[in-house]
Amino acid sequence: MVERLRGDVAIVGAGVAGLYSAAILGSMGWRVILVESKSGSEIGNKVCGDAIGVHHFKELNLEVPPSVIDHEYSGVVVYAHSLKHSVIVPGEGVSVNRLKFGQWLLKQALDLGVKLLDRHSLLDVRVGERGVESIRAREVGGRVVEIEAKAFIDASGAKPAIRSKVPLEWPVSERPYTTDFNLAYREVVELSKPVEWLDVNYAAIILDTRVAPGGYWWVFPKSKDGLIVNTGLGVVWSSGNNPRLNYEKYVKQVFQGRVLHAGGGLVPTRRPLPTLVWRNLVVIGDAAYTVNPVHGGGIGSSMLSAAIASKHLNSALESGVVDENSLWQVNVDYMRAYGAKQARLDVLRMYMQKLSNEDYEWIIRNKIVSGGDVYELGTRGDLAERVVHSLSSLIKLLGRPSLLNELRVVRSYMKRISELYTEQYPQTPRELKAWISRVESLIEEYARQIGYERGEIVKW
Repeated sequence: MVERLRGDVAIVGAGVAGLYSAAILGSMGWRVILVESKSGSEIGNKVCGDAIGVHHFKELNLEVPPSVIDHEYSGVVVYAHSLKHSVIVPGEGVSVNRLKFGQWLLKQALDLGVKLLDRHSLLDVRVGERGVESIRAREVGGRVVEIEAKAFIDASGAKPAIRSKVPLEWPVSERPYTTDFNLAYREVVELSKPVEWLDVNYAAIILDTRVAPGGYWWVFPKSKDGLIVNTGLGVVWSSGNNPRLNYEKYVKQVFQGRVLHAGGGLVPTRRPLPTLVWRNLVVIGDAAYTVNPVHGGGIGSSMLSAAIASKHLNSALESGVVDENSLWQVNVDYMRAYGAKQARLDVLRMYMQKLSNEDYEWIIRNKIVSGGDVYELGTRGDLAERVVHSLSSLIKLLGRPSLLNELRVVRSYMKRISELYTEQYPQTPRELKAWISRVESLIEEYARQIGYERGEIVKW
C-alpha cells in the first residue's frame, strides 16, 4: 500500500543545498518535505575536501557555530609536482566538520517545521502537463510514499535523482559529458607523525598530472598540530582513471596513520546547468553543477544557489503560479552571482587539463602568476587584461611565446562565454533554446581550438 503525503515543497537530497533551502522555506512558513536516503543521524556525513572560503558564509550572512569548524586557514599553497616550487594564494578559509555542519543545518530545518523522510530513496517521478505532479520514494525495507507538492527541488547531488527522470524536452534534463566531472577519493587520516613540508596554516594543492590526471591531489590540515589531515585526489572522469588506485599508489605512503574516514565520489567541474528551473522543478547544488570548475569547491556555491532559488520560489508560491516564467529570476540572479564565473573557469579548466607537469613546474618556478593573480582567478573567474599584458614580456624573455599565445586564446573565450552568461543571458524562457545552441557552439569551437576531447555523453 502506498502512503500519500502533500506539502508545498518537496526537496530530494539533504546535502548542504537541500538542507539550507529547506530551512529557508520552512522559515517562510511553507510546508516542506525533505527526502533523504541516509538516516537522520548520518546526514552531513559526505566525502568532501571539507574546505570552504569564509567569504561564502559572510555573503550568505550565515553565523556558523565554532563547534562545526575543525581548523582555520590563512590561504592555499599551490605546489608544482616536485614540491620544490609553490605559490601562496591568500584568503581566509576553514575546514568544516561535515557531519556536525550537516546536523546543525538539519536542526535548523526541523526546528522550523520541515518534515524529514530519512532512509527514503526516490523511485520515480510522475509528470503532467503543468510539471512534476508527484514523486514516489521507498523507505529502506519498508513503505512506499507518494508525495504531491506545488514545487519540487532536486538537491540530490552529482547524479541527479529528479531531473534525470523528467522529459528530455525539458532543458533541466541536459546530459553532460564525462569530462565535465572529476572522480575523487579521499581519506581523513590521524597521522603517526607530522608531514615536514606541510604548513598547517594553509591548505595545500599539488598539481601533478601523473598522480591526478586532469585534476590535482591535496592535503588539508584539520587540526592545529597538523596530525589530522584530509587528503585525496581528483581525476578527470574517463577510461583508465581510478582515483583510489592512484591514491594508494602515490599518496597514501606520504600520510601514514589511522584512517578515520574514507570514500569517493563524483564531482561536477563545469559551467552550471543552462537553467536551474523548468515548470515547477528547481535544481540546486551539485545537481545543477554549481561547483567551482577549477578548484572543485562546492559548499558555498551550493548554498548560494539554494538561497537564490528559495527566495524566488517563495514569491512564486505566494503568487500561486509556479513555472519557469515565475521562477526565471533564479537563473538571472545565479548567473550574475556565480554562474558566469563558473563558465569562465570552465574554459580555463579545459585548458589546464591540457598542461603537463613540466608546464606547471615552469609556470610556478618562474612565478609567471602570483598568488594574487590566482586569487583573482578564483574569486572573479577572470583573466584580467593587466595579467596578460604583464606576462607578455616575461614569457617572451623566458622563451615560451607559445604559452602567451595560448593564454590569449583562453582569455578570448573566457570573455566571450562571460558575455553569454551575463548581458546575453535569456531574459525569458522563450529565448533559452537559441541561447543554449550558442553556448554549445562556442564550447565546441573552443575545444577544437585547443584540441580538447570532451569524452562521451553521460547516460544516467
